[in-house]
Amino acid sequence: MTAAVSGVTLVRIRAAWLLPALIIVCVTVIVRWASAPYVVGVFHDDGIYALLARSLASGQGFHYAHLPGTPAATHYPPLYPLMLASVWLLAPSFPRNVPTLLGLNALLIGLSAAGCWYFATARLGWPHKRGAVASLAVTVATPTLALAGALLSEPLFLALLWPALLASERVVDAPSRSRLLYAGALLGALMLVRTHGVALVAAVAIVLAARHCWRQAFVVALVAECVQAPWQLWSHWATPRVAAPLEGAYGSYLGWFASGLRTGGPSFVLATMSTNATECWLLLRDRVTLGRSDAVVSVAGALLAVAALCGAWSLLRKAPVTFAFIVCYFGILLAWPYAPWRFLWAVWPLVMLLAVEGVRWCWTTAGHWRAVVALGAALPAFAVMRTELHAYAMRSWRLPAQLAGAQIAPVVDWVQAHSSEHAVVLTEGEQVISLYTGRKAAPPIAFSALEYLSPPSVADGSARLSAMLTAVPAQYVILLASDMMRAADALATGHPGLRRIDALAVGVVYEIVP
Repeated sequence: MTAAVSGVTLVRIRAAWLLPALIIVCVTVIVRWASAPYVVGVFHDDGIYALLARSLASGQGFHYAHLPGTPAATHYPPLYPLMLASVWLLAPSFPRNVPTLLGLNALLIGLSAAGCWYFATARLGWPHKRGAVASLAVTVATPTLALAGALLSEPLFLALLWPALLASERVVDAPSRSRLLYAGALLGALMLVRTHGVALVAAVAIVLAARHCWRQAFVVALVAECVQAPWQLWSHWATPRVAAPLEGAYGSYLGWFASGLRTGGPSFVLATMSTNATECWLLLRDRVTLGRSDAVVSVAGALLAVAALCGAWSLLRKAPVTFAFIVCYFGILLAWPYAPWRFLWAVWPLVMLLAVEGVRWCWTTAGHWRAVVALGAALPAFAVMRTELHAYAMRSWRLPAQLAGAQIAPVVDWVQAHSSEHAVVLTEGEQVISLYTGRKAAPPIAFSALEYLSPPSVADGSARLSAMLTAVPAQYVILLASDMMRAADALATGHPGLRRIDALAVGVVYEIVP
């Protein structure tokens, strides 16, 4: 009898592991199929992650080896570059190692799908098989494929987010010492991937404080800070530092935002929130396209948003920390002066999970109005399915990288053919130039938070280009944007050392003559 019971238990344990294992395999295969080699660096951050991984793998440390002076890399949290560097050591030949590096992202998305399934079943009470179907559907959506198809940190963030959410909810349920330590460690690790993981730290502290568990809230925050401390201390003390004109793109996130706030004031934040709210609405509408009818698309988008809000309301009871995280995260998304698409796509599986949970909640509480719920859910569900099928047919998630790669290719070719290996180039695609030509490269002007709402004028662009030329000993300036060309031409009238020497299909080349 004991042997039989043990055998049944073993079979059940194996069966319990079988479903998440199948989810991981299926999603990993789909994401791997969806990804393709591309010009690394066309999204800026992906190029920096690759450069940092190469620097770490080659023994140069966590430094911007592509910038003159090789300053310390204090802008980007280190966990994703460290993970990329470990793969880079196994496959060191760039760009032939790009498919291998993208394979890491595919595996991370597979793990995140299993985490989504476990969260839905363990926390939200979904049946295992329905949870598996839902986790597959929300994870292999186009936004996630777009992020996984580039060397961006969002796949690692998403893979860590689900266990961090579960650990945080368990801390709130019963804040034991081991749970506090485990949750704090996960929260710290999440912030070492993406700094805005601080939203989950804030969420845990808020929920525990609301329940008068002040000591537990302090412990979780302290453990998370201890995990962060080595990185923060290194960022503070590491040398050499980036030059002042480079601080916007390569310095402190907080300093960059604070500088914009000091200059723009509260009105700057309010205007940013309004702009980002509009952008998020347009991104949501883009996921529910139904032909050319703008009204139908708006209705489908509104219904999808309502479903997600209902799901968030359901989470307030089932998963209060996750609800608080959503509020804090979207607060950061709205206030941050940067295009919100990566912020939104990074948690897109969670947004879609909220929508499905919202429909479930409405169905169980609707009573005689269930037919209305079914009709209301049918339109956005059909619209999302139609959008995804069209995206899969066209492989549309690859298009932005292909277009950007075609634009930067003439610049790479020119630098490779006409500059010496020791040349320094100022250009808008500096990370691409350094990766594919080996030249030192930097951006042509300083990057400020204010330009998210107000692009720099010609005079301002000229002044910032002059400041960059003073800080960076460049031999060439290659510009792609028309406003930057006008700024350079204006500067050249009073700067005899800056002159046009060539024109590309999509840009202009300037030489700096001593």
